[in-house]
Amino acid sequence: MKRKNWLDVDMEGLRKVLERRGKQLAIYELVQNGWDEDVSKVAVTLSRPENGRSELVVSDDSPEGFRDLTDSYTMFAESYKKADPQKRGAFNIGEKYVLALCDEATITTTTGRVTFDENGRRRTGKVKRERGSEFRGLLRLKIDEWETMCKAAMRLIPPIATFFNGEEISTRTPLRKWTTALATVKSDEEGNLRRTERQTTVSVYEVLPSETPTLYEMGIPVVEIDSKYHVSIGQKVPLNIDRDNVTPAYRSAVLVEVLNHTVDLLTEEDAKASWVTVGADDERVTNEAITVVLDKRYGENRFSYDPNDPEAAKIAITKGAVIVHGSSMPSGMWENSRRAGAITPPPPSPKAHFSNFGKGPIDSSKWTEGMRNFVEFAQHFASVVIAKSVSILFYSDDGGQGWQACYGSNSLKVAKKQCGGNRFFDGDLSSRVFDWAELLIHEFSHDKVSDHLSSEFHEECCRLGARYIEHVCRNSASAKAGHA
Repeated sequence: MKRKNWLDVDMEGLRKVLERRGKQLAIYELVQNGWDEDVSKVAVTLSRPENGRSELVVSDDSPEGFRDLTDSYTMFAESYKKADPQKRGAFNIGEKYVLALCDEATITTTTGRVTFDENGRRRTGKVKRERGSEFRGLLRLKIDEWETMCKAAMRLIPPIATFFNGEEISTRTPLRKWTTALATVKSDEEGNLRRTERQTTVSVYEVLPSETPTLYEMGIPVVEIDSKYHVSIGQKVPLNIDRDNVTPAYRSAVLVEVLNHTVDLLTEEDAKASWVTVGADDERVTNEAITVVLDKRYGENRFSYDPNDPEAAKIAITKGAVIVHGSSMPSGMWENSRRAGAITPPPPSPKAHFSNFGKGPIDSSKWTEGMRNFVEFAQHFASVVIAKSVSILFYSDDGGQGWQACYGSNSLKVAKKQCGGNRFFDGDLSSRVFDWAELLIHEFSHDKVSDHLSSEFHEECCRLGARYIEHVCRNSASAKAGHA
């Protein structure tokens, strides 16, 4: 059934709602109507306010003019644009929004004229245009509002010749342009608008000093976005009914596309921006893009923090690395970074890779005399400084770990090659005791403290050294007393 005259529209109330979006929407809505038609030129004039009012005129040279004049005042009428994602309009509501902002207006086209004033709406077929359409309306404007609208008009990215107050709005050359699949809306067979996904062009443009990064729908600014660039989508953007916002999911889909296609332009400052984080958190980010983002944020010498091996992080820091902690990136960005191999934990600390030290111990039958002397000294040293009996194992090398020795679980493992080979063990005790004691103090300090870089480890090294000196001094004093 048809339901006529169920609702009344409070035009003053609608005007107040629309003014919160900014009166520049009057220019945008009318210009996009012209761009959607078969036109070669659109002209806009907005007079400087006099007595608080300004005249807005928008005209085009469409051969057919306004297709159906009743559409200009019928809310939500069926629109031929609904089925075409590459037409900007969908709800057939743009002109009505503009009319709500005007005190009076006329629309003149090839089929006649409609006048809107304090007496209501009047239509006549006597006044016509030979070609195209013209909208003429009086707006309530303050000087600052007029200045804002003038600046807004110059932010358009025209696909055809478009003039504002006699000056052609400059075309812009995109920094990058590509094709990808993005969400849009189009009508189904019954005329209902449905979300769909289709291939479209995406163009990014430089943001001029006086501008704010904005998402465009085929050259019309629709939503300010947190980005380094203006981004223009070559099809209907799935906006809300007020045409002033998109969903977070759509915003993420756009930003990850921008990141993937402009990653080579990123600076270190850009890499820290929130829009880059949104793009890098999206599973569609490329391996190259996520790697470059991490390179710019943290440098190439970076590692993830391993809570199971905190000492590894400290050792890496001493070698100039940056440690990236879990809270530094959102979960999706971590997953993408690991997928790309862009970040790994640091090399394990000595204690962490103790069980993987070397390929197998050297059989005791192959020990040199110097190695046996070292074992005797080390076991004595351990009994003095940590009061424990320890086992000693020798390995030909460290298995690529980069350490001379490891101590744990009452066992000392020594890499012969990394210690310097037989030279480290051969010679009399007096020539070897300093090097041996230095190594043993370090390793046996791990009996109580694992973290090399902690103040506790430093203090433990000092304590064990002092304990051995005390032992030597006591023995020396006892020997002197016996000799006396």
